[in-house]
Amino acid sequence: MRHYLKTFALVAVLALIVAACAGDDATEPDATTVPSGSTTVPGASETPNTVTHAAGSTADVYIPQYRAAEVFGDLFGLSTEDNLTAFEEGSLAAQVVVAGQLDVASGGFTPVVQVIESGVEAKAFCPIQMHSTEHLMGRTDVIAELEQITDPNVRVAVESAGGFLNLLMNLVFDGRGLGITTDDLTNTLILEDGSLRLSALAAGDVDVGSLDLFEQAELKAEIGEEAVTVLSVVAEDANFLANVSWAPKEWLDANRDLAARWCAAIIYSNRVVSADFDEYTAMLDQYIAGGYDEETARINWEFARDWEVFPLNATVLNEENIQTLIDISVETGIFEESSASLTFEDTVDAAVIALAMEYVGGEVTQEQIFNGDIPEPNYP
Repeated sequence: MRHYLKTFALVAVLALIVAACAGDDATEPDATTVPSGSTTVPGASETPNTVTHAAGSTADVYIPQYRAAEVFGDLFGLSTEDNLTAFEEGSLAAQVVVAGQLDVASGGFTPVVQVIESGVEAKAFCPIQMHSTEHLMGRTDVIAELEQITDPNVRVAVESAGGFLNLLMNLVFDGRGLGITTDDLTNTLILEDGSLRLSALAAGDVDVGSLDLFEQAELKAEIGEEAVTVLSVVAEDANFLANVSWAPKEWLDANRDLAARWCAAIIYSNRVVSADFDEYTAMLDQYIAGGYDEETARINWEFARDWEVFPLNATVLNEENIQTLIDISVETGIFEESSASLTFEDTVDAAVIALAMEYVGGEVTQEQIFNGDIPEPNYP
């Protein structure tokens, strides 16, 4: 049976946020009310062994992580029901989690700090992807190399201030020594999701955009391989923790074991799909409506294996990687200056990570996983 990503109607989501944040005179949102357009029950975390999940991307490349609990949750005492709600805009996913309508959010690290800056305690607790599968793509007739991106005639797709894509691009610019940030680009268009950037590049509405591997293949198929140029393979130009799962500290404090089991399912899924291409395609078969190109899937899988994009250990969510993200984000204006003093302990729940690693059978090496040596889950 195929599962389909659910997207809230925008008006319904905004109504939820207003209701949750309007102040003393506002009516508290009913934790059992399902917003229009959604079949996910907000507040479903009140059901034992269930984590409701908000994600800011519908990208097929995230299936091994976003669907891990459904496929492998039974190994860790988790519900295997579909509890994922996807938003075209990552900021909406963060807002719904802060409002208490869903439990955890996944995406870039940026929202974690922005939520903290707003006065709400929140922490990352599980790595989703290390490095990035994103590529900065350009239309060949307009731009041939990344250094041309500051040309005012080059139209560049970005996200709104503080978006993950902006952080990613700033890390690439820094890694390539360009001495610029997205704020220095003068001809930009805000497009918050990869599917929107893909459509805009294909239609010629922008000249540069970031696409994941699946979307890159779609673009080449639509307008021709010679019509597009890879300006940056982000994994080569920027070493960083690309995506995490996070939650309000209050939820984590009350659900530490549940969060650890949910994270363990993700790490276990990463190990399984990294070890065996057939396991990877089995997940794609289940969750990609309409099928996919197997050659593209293999390219994606090999890229993820080579760069360990799918974290094999939760401990990649560590102090060094978090400090890198904080430093570059403050330096480029994504985070407030006051956030420079934030520490690993302020932004990450290390206890959940340690418990998740215990449940998933301890640390592994890439060679070990490539040889099919996957530790048995250590739960219960």
